[in-house]
Amino acid sequence: MDRSYALAVDITLRPLAHSDIPAWTDLLAAIEKVDRTGEHYGAADLAEEMTNPEVQVGKDFVGAFDADGQMVGYYSILPRGVADGHFKVHMQGSVLPTRRAQGIGRLMVAGMVQRAAQARNERRPELPARLVVTGLSSDAAQADLLASVGMRAERWNFRMRMPLDAVPPARALPEGYGLYGYDSSMTDALRRAHNAAFLDHPNFTPWSEVMWRQFVTGSHSFRPDLCFVASADGSDEIVAYVHTAEYDAAFAATGRREAYVGKVGTLRRHRAKGLATALLGHALHAYRDAGYDEASLDVDSENPTGALGVYRRVGFSVESRWTNYAMTVDATASGGAVAGAGSRSAPAGGLP
Repeated sequence: MDRSYALAVDITLRPLAHSDIPAWTDLLAAIEKVDRTGEHYGAADLAEEMTNPEVQVGKDFVGAFDADGQMVGYYSILPRGVADGHFKVHMQGSVLPTRRAQGIGRLMVAGMVQRAAQARNERRPELPARLVVTGLSSDAAQADLLASVGMRAERWNFRMRMPLDAVPPARALPEGYGLYGYDSSMTDALRRAHNAAFLDHPNFTPWSEVMWRQFVTGSHSFRPDLCFVASADGSDEIVAYVHTAEYDAAFAATGRREAYVGKVGTLRRHRAKGLATALLGHALHAYRDAGYDEASLDVDSENPTGALGVYRRVGFSVESRWTNYAMTVDATASGGAVAGAGSRSAPAGGLP
């Protein structure tokens, strides 16, 4: 990192601690007022991220502070795991809108890439690292900044939304299948079903038990009573499923209850039967009956199962387009050699 550049913009980068969560929450709220990404984070969300056993507090969350001690930016990295012969690391960050175009983003993105490569070195040094960031496709400044360190657009996602005041009639499951509510005994079966269902999706990273508990069934945002599965008659194998989350920070910011469809999948041999459409329709009615105002989800624009069409047919419409930026850091590098581009990121903040 260019320390003279850090001094030129009068910014100090330091690791974030749990005591920084209130300032971090305020920073994200100020950013969202301008960027309007539709993503809202509360203190509980940030605390949950910092308790993830796969990250290191003191290294993987970094804040940018000005001379008065105000937090004016942040970045974080999430070691995601091995996929397609690479060690994948998700990255995210942003800058306070009133402090943009002052070099802070450039300073942070350099530190972010360096730390992501180090995280790979600490875990799987023999593998090249795939570093990924997702941001609004309309954010040209972010695209330029990421390009300056070698990150290139690879894939695109759509954020979709629908109001729940006019949910279409739900379809019945096809003959030979039963619909069931989720219970805690299904935790690992649901994870295995999701990994199997998405095995043929480009750049998919299988979920470990630790990551699944952290971000899915163990998260405070998980709504198990609104999670549904389907099995073939005479079997307890999960062959299709809908997972639901609710983010309290979104309600606090908008006054509307939003059911987030976190995961929808069908095992390959059970596809083209209408299982996903039937389960999703059932979930939408359950959301409405539970008092939710709207539902949202994210979908890969190149999803090989035609999910975009399924979601449109049940009433979702595209709200925003997101770009996945990626780069590869060679296995022999300590944080700078860029070998290529590629990978798919989970939705995360950008570095405007």
